[in-house]
Amino acid sequence: MSMQNETNTKAEIITLLETRTEVSLENIRQFILDLDERDYTEFLYPSDPDFAEELEGRAAEAKGMLETLMDVEVTLRGLALGRIKVQ
Repeated sequence: MSMQNETNTKAEIITLLETRTEVSLENIRQFILDLDERDYTEFLYPSDPDFAEELEGRAAEAKGMLETLMDVEVTLRGLALGRIKVQ
């Protein structure tokens, strides 16, 4: 892209933005931030099928661990409140 073309593009964007409301500008700002975050995430975690599969496996494993932890907490709470008795 040439320097002249960049200048024209920036001028066009500035002209478009000058007529926007604050709400509209905030929506545009958030859209750009979301794109930047997605691009950064894709850079850090490329969409390699093997990597995605590994992440899904780890997510399922973590979900199972959280469910077990919740079961343990319910059991301990039941013991503490006397709802569950150890025989």
